[in-house]
Amino acid sequence: MLACDSIGGIGPKPADSVSVDARTVAHFGVRVPLLEVLCSGARPIALVNALCVERDPTGQEMIDEIEILAAQAGIPADAVTGSTEENAPTSATGLGITVIGALSQDLPKAQPGDVVICAGLPIAAPDFSLYIGHPDQVTVTEVRRILASGLVHDALPAGSHGVGFETDEMARIAGLQARWTGGRIVDPKRSAGPASCVLFACAPEAVDEVVHLLDDGRPVHPVALLTPPA
Repeated sequence: MLACDSIGGIGPKPADSVSVDARTVAHFGVRVPLLEVLCSGARPIALVNALCVERDPTGQEMIDEIEILAAQAGIPADAVTGSTEENAPTSATGLGITVIGALSQDLPKAQPGDVVICAGLPIAAPDFSLYIGHPDQVTVTEVRRILASGLVHDALPAGSHGVGFETDEMARIAGLQARWTGGRIVDPKRSAGPASCVLFACAPEAVDEVVHLLDDGRPVHPVALLTPPA
């Protein structure tokens, strides 16, 4: 299983279009492919970072954050590798991330009657200020904990298409249909940016157990019921 993401023009360099510190850029660049691999049911086994910046100081700040998230996903330190730009000065920030996962079983699928719960909330710039540790953003550690519990049948990180789109995708993959129950609490069309929230499909009786695996105070809401097609 492979997942990748890239970022350009966002960072601490003078020619960047959006000014953000190097650690934050790396955090949001790496969490998306990590969550994609984890939610596919695969075990992340390696991470490759291609940093289009010098090693010191910008690159090292990014590498430090990448290694933190890789460890949270269960990737050993010796399976994190990459490169920096040492041949020419850089005036703008760029990075590419590739995560490799090992899948030992079929891709997960939701089951008829499952409840879809949204852990975290859909938040994205420029409407929201994104930062590491945002209380509305579910973490890699939480997602891994929930997936390891065996309580969920499928999981999907939400992105720029929004929670509604990803819920319908989860249902389509399983040959089901989604009946939205989230009301106005979770906007189904709002962008979730860099996977600020993750959808989990589980049996109704497992919902409370899944919720208790999240950190205290993390927003979590049931948003849909999955049923056989009419």
